[in-house]
Amino acid sequence: MNGDNATQSPPAAPVHADWEKPVTVSKTVLTTHLWAAPPLRRESPIHDRVFGALRDLRADYARFLPWFSHPVLSVPELDAPTETSTSWDFSNLDPFVEDFVAASEGRPVVANFATIPAWMFTDVAEYSTDPDVIHWDYEKGSEFRDETLAEVADYFYRVASWYIAGGFTDELGVRHESGHSYRFAYWEVLCEPDLNSRISPETYTRLYDAVVERLQPLDPEMRFIGLSLSHVHHNPEYFWHFLDSENHLPGTPLDAFSYHFYAQPEIVNPFAPEGNAEETIWRSLFFAQAESFIDQVRFIDSIRRRLAPETKTFLNEIGTYPADVMNPNPQIPDSYWALSGSVHAYLWARCVQLGIDLVGIAEFMDYPSMIPGVSLIDWETGEPNARYQVTKLLLDHFGPGDTQVETTSGYPGFPDLRVFVQGFRTAQGERKLLIINKWEDEVELDLGEARGTLSWVDVNTGSAPPASRPVDGSRLVLGLHATAVLTLAAE
Repeated sequence: MNGDNATQSPPAAPVHADWEKPVTVSKTVLTTHLWAAPPLRRESPIHDRVFGALRDLRADYARFLPWFSHPVLSVPELDAPTETSTSWDFSNLDPFVEDFVAASEGRPVVANFATIPAWMFTDVAEYSTDPDVIHWDYEKGSEFRDETLAEVADYFYRVASWYIAGGFTDELGVRHESGHSYRFAYWEVLCEPDLNSRISPETYTRLYDAVVERLQPLDPEMRFIGLSLSHVHHNPEYFWHFLDSENHLPGTPLDAFSYHFYAQPEIVNPFAPEGNAEETIWRSLFFAQAESFIDQVRFIDSIRRRLAPETKTFLNEIGTYPADVMNPNPQIPDSYWALSGSVHAYLWARCVQLGIDLVGIAEFMDYPSMIPGVSLIDWETGEPNARYQVTKLLLDHFGPGDTQVETTSGYPGFPDLRVFVQGFRTAQGERKLLIINKWEDEVELDLGEARGTLSWVDVNTGSAPPASRPVDGSRLVLGLHATAVLTLAAE
């Protein structure tokens, strides 16, 4: 095209995978987590669709997290025991656990009954008996009324006994029978103790030891996860202190540790009446923050390798936020969900490269006022959104045991940063390319003489299952915010 106002499209990005040059063998489990959200009660009109979608995902090590924001649903002992009575009541919590375990269909799951009852702190938070009321200040306590932490450990022992051992004996010597005999692959001790209660690394480590010591006899095969640090700050002292076995009771297992990441733009309402302002601004911020997080992962992993090389790393909450993260009337454009999916697909692939053991996509169900931008499910219909479809696309095509091979996009010394491409030889022997459009527009790729089947999620597929079509030729156009898998024909 000629003329002063002419624009020229960028050239097609050449892609090359050397299938004979392995880089790393994946050990990364991809999963998600579900919490005791009010819209997931059995009487909810979306209940069956949501748990059906969780079942269809077929994810190993899904994590169940009753969270502090809704203590009436999450805390089975809301009030301190007296000389004559206790407040133990699992009637609100049991249906969530039962439905979660049923949806797992025998796959290994992770338990994190994370919330410490507020009465165990010196600064006691009040709560409403309305299960729909959000309690952001419930987890405000920072000083334990029992400094030995035995009271907290006993509480978690009784909760675990209810679900693992069929019941427990309460503080007054009364037996409570549950009939449950669940098995949890891992038990995670607290969630984000550094965020609200701001429990110090030293106190957290003592609490972890106390809880593990109490719970170990219930199931000798159950493993434990520590830290579960928030995305707000990754204070290195937590890792240095917790991962040093010298700071633990003799024999305390350090099976795994966890921490979280959420990308979030600082700009509220960047939307223009026309154009794609939100894609341009949010896209660049999300991927820039993802790159920064990958550097943090490398640093934290260097601490692990030095102090606890056998301990696994679980990044069990990975996601993005819109700018108005807790807006009860969120202004979230339709394109956001595919963009968010492409970000967490990118992070998953990079974590495979780094040898991370587990990546958990946060989070299965959320809704306005409760961080809606991290949901994998439409809170009004219960149907999967594009974030779910990206997660399922990855689970359907990749898994531990796959081999990443040397892959490039662009020209020697000049990688094309508009796209991320990674070749995999799967454990079944197939050759697959994961392709992610990180750019603000469509991207054209030069794949050589590629033949195979392309499956993808982008802004056009939206919340629908991944689209699919045959590929037979060198040129491929990747849609906006696309996450795609090209399965090549057999050699």
